[in-house]
Parts: sequence; structure tokens; C-alpha cells
Amino acid sequence: MAKRKAEKLTQAGEMAAFLRTRREVLLNKWRERCDADPTLSSKSSFSREEFNDQVPLLLDILDQRLTLTKPSYDPVVISSQHGLHRWQSGYSLSDLVIELEHLFAILIAEVAIFDPDYTKLDTENASHIYRELNRMYSEASRGSVISYNELRQTAAAEQAASLQTALEQLHQMGKKRNEHLRHSSHDLRSSFSVMLMASQLSQTPSSEEERSELMTIINRNLTSVRDMLLQLTDYARMEAGQETLDIKRFDVSALIRETMENARPVAEMRKLTLTADGPEKLEIASDRVQIQRILQNLLYNALKYTEKGGIYISWANENEARWVLSIQDTGPGFQENTPAALFAEQLKPASHTTAIHSQLQTETPPPSSPDKNDHLKESEGLGLFIVKKICELMKATMDIESKPATGTLVRIRFQSKQEPNAQA
Repeated sequence: MAKRKAEKLTQAGEMAAFLRTRREVLLNKWRERCDADPTLSSKSSFSREEFNDQVPLLLDILDQRLTLTKPSYDPVVISSQHGLHRWQSGYSLSDLVIELEHLFAILIAEVAIFDPDYTKLDTENASHIYRELNRMYSEASRGSVISYNELRQTAAAEQAASLQTALEQLHQMGKKRNEHLRHSSHDLRSSFSVMLMASQLSQTPSSEEERSELMTIINRNLTSVRDMLLQLTDYARMEAGQETLDIKRFDVSALIRETMENARPVAEMRKLTLTADGPEKLEIASDRVQIQRILQNLLYNALKYTEKGGIYISWANENEARWVLSIQDTGPGFQENTPAALFAEQLKPASHTTAIHSQLQTETPPPSSPDKNDHLKESEGLGLFIVKKICELMKATMDIESKPATGTLVRIRFQSKQEPNAQA
């Protein structure tokens, strides 16, 4: 019976997958819609994670219900925690209720985006989707209101343990940074050895097909060597403190869209989806070149390692002082026990994830087979170190969420009015 029901609700599963890829976008829309509502009190002091609070977990539960998967959490309990957070932040009860109304209005609008012509969803699937949305809204409202006036305290011991863990990871990350440089040096030597061997073989008598293959090997390794040398040059310059900021006022929305369009041919060649969602115009005072370098580095890694699915760029004005840029992909994530994985672990956000690989996976994924590009994946961490260095120069913060075989989300918060005297 359950199997037949699941077969009938495959379209609802497709809707759930659509919402997962749109997670960052709909959370940005929710924040913007609440900010624009004159009946709500100001939320300019909230960071993104503080504003979202438990809502990503509620979206996970909705996802599981749409796909007929047993939810990992009780939505009433999760909603009560969200209500507690809003109470401790000085919210009125009406503000809490209106915020939830805005959230579910956006979710209903996402259904219309998924099926604009009413051709994808049949009656049974549409009924299931709207029934689960209504059910989730009722439980979210009930849980938030019931627990609104309850007081809870955060365990100080857990915070101290988290700080100690973060300190230990900082020491490990310093060691792993040197490993990245050693990996890059090894990759350079390997590439030069391959090119030298191919060059020598091309001098021996061979067919036109063999010579063409040898030239392809040489060109591919030349490209790899060029990219690594550029990264090492950037890294050395930043380590020496030779980077400065050129602060000018410009529309960062236009810059992001322009950079994305430049990368679109690569995405199309690899048959990947590439989208950008954000305000039509967002004026800031910052260093245009450094922001473009960050975006290009992150896009390069995402396009290089994502085999199927896509890359989703999203940005939003977080408050009067900051704006946020997110790059999310459906790639392999960082392999465990690698320098890049440790780097990502150190930059993991403290609160709940909003990425598509959030806590939906309940089974342990099977061990992956060795990848012929593992040596490249080791050296991709150098690009992340460069991005982190630029963020330090610009006094921006960087979060990374990544799991093997699931995907990666990088989120960076920039100053809207960059300080001209910022130094790394």
C-alpha cells in the first residue's frame, strides 16, 4: 500500500527536490519580505542564522513529508524552540505569527513557480502538497505560540566545549595549510614530468592520431600548471601583505550576473544548471575586483568538480551594514580527512544549515571509490585559502557547509560600506 502511494506521489517528490535547490532563494525572499513589512519591528540587528533560526529544520520536515519519509524531528518541538528564540529576542506574538504567514505564503508561491501552467501536478499530487503545507503551517503556528512564553537557558558547558574544539581546529588548520602548499608543489612537478615525457614521445615516429593525443595531454597539463601558478602567486602576494583595497561605489548585482554569464558556456558544456537569484540592484561601496576574484574562485571550483545538477548563486542585503553572497553546488563535497575538508569544518556555521544537503540524509553513504582526480581535489583547497585571505582583507566572514557526495554551500558576508583602511 505504502509503495503504491509513493509511486502515485512522484510529482510531489519532484516538488520537494525543487524546494531543496531553491532553499537559499526562498529564505532570502522571506527575509526581504519581512523587512519590507511595515507592521513588523526592525530586524536589522539579526544575522542571517539568527533570523532563520529553526526554520531550515521545518523545511527539512516538509521535504520528508512530501517524499513520504519519516520526519527526523517533531515540528511542534522545533517550532517551540523557534518561538522561544523570538521571545528572547524581544518579539511580540503578532510579529512571530506574521513572520510565519510570510514564510508559508512564499512556499505556496514556490509551488506556482514549479508548476506555472498547471501541467506538472495532477490532482492527487497537488492535494498532497497543499495538505502538507497547511499541516506544517498549523503545527508551526501551534508550537511557536504554545512555547512563546517559556524560558530556557543555553548550556554554558556546551559553548565552552565548542570554543575548545574550534581552537584545536585552528591549530590543525595551520598545519594543513602547509600541506596544501606541498600538494601544489607535488602537482606542479607531476604535471611537468607528464609534459616532458609527452614532449619526448612526440619526437619519436608515431601516427597523426598519437601525436594529437600527446598534444592534448601537454595542453591539459599546461592549463593545470597555469592555474596552480596563478593561485600560488596570489597566495604569496596575500601572505606578504601586498594586497590593498580600491573602494568605489558600484552595483554588485550587476557584477554577479556578469560574472555568472561569463561562466555560463562552461556550465552548458558540462550540462549543468547555473542560476543567479538576488535583488535587481544592490549598491555597495567596496572593492569590485576582490569581490569578483572571490566569486570566480568559488565558481571555478564548483564548475570543475560538479558532475551533475547545478550551481546556484544567491545574494541579499542582510542589514544596513552587511550583504551576503551564497554559492551552492550539487557536487561531490569535500572528501573526508583531506585538508579542504578540515578547512570546511573549521568554517562550518554554528547554527542549523540551510543547504540542500541539510539533515535529510539518514543513511550512511557507501564508501566512494578512488577518484582519478583526487590529486586535483587536494589542491582545490588552496583556492579556498585564497578566498579566505581576501575575506580577511575585506573583514568579511566566510561559512562553508559540505558533505561528501551531497554538495557544498559557501556563504560570505561583506560590508556594505567597506572600510578603506582594512588590512589582512
